[in-house]
Amino acid sequence: IVYIYVVASSVVINTATMSNNPWAECFVKGEWIFETRFLIYSLGYCLLAYIGNTCQKSYFAEIKKDPKNAPDHRSFKAMIASRPTVIAATVHSVATSIISCGILITYYMQGTNKSWTTPGGINLLEVWQTVGLPISISYFLTDCYFYCLPRKDGLIFVHHIIMCLCHYPVVHNSGAVLSGAGNIEWVIWLSIIGYTSEVSTAVMNYRWYLINTLEENWIGFGITNTFVAASWAGRVVMFTYLLIMQIFPRRAEYVEQNQMLSYRVMVFGHAAIGMLSLHWCVVMLKPGFKNLFVFKKKKVKPIEEMTAGFSFAEEVSGGNKKEE
Repeated sequence: IVYIYVVASSVVINTATMSNNPWAECFVKGEWIFETRFLIYSLGYCLLAYIGNTCQKSYFAEIKKDPKNAPDHRSFKAMIASRPTVIAATVHSVATSIISCGILITYYMQGTNKSWTTPGGINLLEVWQTVGLPISISYFLTDCYFYCLPRKDGLIFVHHIIMCLCHYPVVHNSGAVLSGAGNIEWVIWLSIIGYTSEVSTAVMNYRWYLINTLEENWIGFGITNTFVAASWAGRVVMFTYLLIMQIFPRRAEYVEQNQMLSYRVMVFGHAAIGMLSLHWCVVMLKPGFKNLFVFKKKKVKPIEEMTAGFSFAEEVSGGNKKEE
């Protein structure tokens, strides 16, 4: 997958020489650090997908065997059966949120003498390059296989590919120096701060859990739901800020370094993810602000609809119609 991805991106979008291509530079000079961890984490996500799919098959087999004594549809097993990829999605969102926020908190708490290397000798930027990004890119590509393609979810597929395309050049300094127009620290910081948006995904998965388990309205649901909506709106604000205040002012540097391809991909990526975030925020708020604060018991789906699979769009909107 890594070979196909990098070679295809190099052939299709590169108009410069190999030495001026951040995607190719990371692949050729990355010393296989990213690729090794990518494969390890990919196997981990495949294992989680296998567990989810096994749980789904087992749950529906029990229902078909004895429909009158079907397992509780609000049990943990039933929830995994309705959404087999939720385990991997939650692991990814929580892990990247903790790593990105932890790195930024550690850096900014140093006061005036900020350094990306901690007193203990840990290079925070390398932590992101060798841990955070392999965890994320491996998830996006495996999720394309286990969710996007089978469910034909074009928006999520586009989101995942954009994320891989924009963040892969940061996994090694040889690519980061080109994609950052000479400023390695800034472009890695840009990658890290963009990933803080995964906090909203982690909390949204908790909201999904509440929707599937609550029996009546609870104030905690309103608080959680409001936070989710606010965090998605915050995504739009953040990506707009990054474009206007961080990326656009550096255009001259990219022209000077002959890295306009990197610049255009960066602008397109932030604009596209910002627009997707705006779309999902509108979908979330479409039922009205009142629905943010009030829980409506979810209607139990017929088994035919449950076996049809999970929809990200439905999760964003809440999908909690009043039970009849």
